[in-house]
Amino acid sequence: MNFEYKPLGDEFRERLEAFFGRRDHFIEVNPGRVVMPKAFADIGDSIRDLPIRSNDVWLMSYPRAGSTWAQEMVWLLGNNLDYEAARNQLQQVRTPLLELSAIFSDDRSVEDTVTRHEKIDSVQCVQQMAGRRFIKSHLPWQLHPREMDNVRPKIIYVVRNPKDLCVSYYYYCQLIHRSEGTFEECCDIFLADQAPIGPMWAHALAFWKRRNQDNILFLKYEDMKRNLPTVIRQCAEFLEFGRALTDEEVQTMCDHLQFERMQRNPAVNLEPLMKDSPIMQNDAGVKFIRKGEIGDWKNHMDSALSARFDDWIRDHFEGSGLEFDYE
Repeated sequence: MNFEYKPLGDEFRERLEAFFGRRDHFIEVNPGRVVMPKAFADIGDSIRDLPIRSNDVWLMSYPRAGSTWAQEMVWLLGNNLDYEAARNQLQQVRTPLLELSAIFSDDRSVEDTVTRHEKIDSVQCVQQMAGRRFIKSHLPWQLHPREMDNVRPKIIYVVRNPKDLCVSYYYYCQLIHRSEGTFEECCDIFLADQAPIGPMWAHALAFWKRRNQDNILFLKYEDMKRNLPTVIRQCAEFLEFGRALTDEEVQTMCDHLQFERMQRNPAVNLEPLMKDSPIMQNDAGVKFIRKGEIGDWKNHMDSALSARFDDWIRDHFEGSGLEFDYE
């Protein structure tokens, strides 16, 4: 099945234009009625036709589910704990985002980066990678390469509770996309299943129902926060590290993955790409890697808004077996 690209309905389009502060930027991609930047139409067919290698490692998630954190862990486990290479090479180069050309096609916070990515096809970059590929993507299952089901590379999926995810997504949109809307407007868009990348519930459940495939490891962000050593060992076994990690190796990785260190690490925090961003200059508290706390939603949602999320979560996840931790 090929992708179908359609303009958004007027009311839908106007709502997104008001929040993101830009006109004529988004389209609907089918199957799945997924909202994507218009530039996705330029690379969508290439993504669908991308050859998959059996030794690929894919890190997938909805945006702001903790993928940058997990991405660092996965790359290190797949590259013999090479911290030197991890420090000296940008994470975006080591584990490129498949759809980057579309996501960064028109972002006012990363103007210099945009100029480069308009000239670089991120799909072609992934296709031309030598050796074992580590690839990141936020796309929903149905927008991935058609060979994914048959070749079955290693896939690690990270999910996060929707309340904290939406809070983080709001700040991400401010930083990367220079959005102009309020947090409440962001929640309205999210709960109406109109956020870019598609409905979060559909995104998560597509991978959840495949969680028992031997090529898929389904992780929860909250488990990583509460028991990172266990998750590190779980990932090492899944990636066939080759031997049991020593306690010292696990502790070294936990230290490397501390949130405060990740925030300061220029190889992962995107700050080298956004150093000239006005929002970075005007607000020193704005970070690509923000708080990472479980339960930060309580600082942003009143009881009424929290109840709306509870209803939405119940409507979409009840009976699936997928449950979330909120504090």
